[in-house]
Amino acid sequence: MVERDVDEFDPPSEVRAIIEGQFLSMRGHAERCGLPVPPKRIIATGGASSNPLILKTMASIFGCPVYTSQRSDSASLGAALRAAHGWLCDRQGEFVPFSCMYSGRLDRTSLRMKLAVPFGDREGDTELLNKYTLFVKKRLEIEQKLIVRFGLQE
Repeated sequence: MVERDVDEFDPPSEVRAIIEGQFLSMRGHAERCGLPVPPKRIIATGGASSNPLILKTMASIFGCPVYTSQRSDSASLGAALRAAHGWLCDRQGEFVPFSCMYSGRLDRTSLRMKLAVPFGDREGDTELLNKYTLFVKKRLEIEQKLIVRFGLQE
C-alpha cells in the first residue's frame, strides 16, 4: 500500500473517506488502549445511527454487529441514567454495578436495542474486515508521521 498526497477528492469519495477515517481512527485507538477487536457489539446512537450505510461501514471496520437504540434521545437518556447511577451509589454508600439499574427489566424499558447491521453472515464480510485491518495500521502510521512532521509530539 503506497501513500501519496492528494490535492482534493471528488465529493462522494471525500464523504466516504471522512466516515471511514473516523471509524478507522476509533478502532486504531481502541486497539492501542487494549480494547478487544473485534468487540462483541457496538451500540450506535445519535443522528448518524439512522443511516444504514454509515452503520454498515462501522460493522465492516470493527468486525462486529451494530445495534441502535429504539429512542431518538438515547444520548440524553444515557446521561440521565449515569446521573441516577451516581445517586444510587451515593445512597448505598458504595459502588453499585450499573446493571442493577435495569437488571431483569430491560425488555420492559425503552433501553431495548435492535440489531441494525449483522456481521459475519454475509459473503465478503471477513475479506472486507481484513482489508480494513490493513487500513487501520496504515492510518496509524500516517497519523504518527503527521505528528512528527508538524511537531505535535511532546
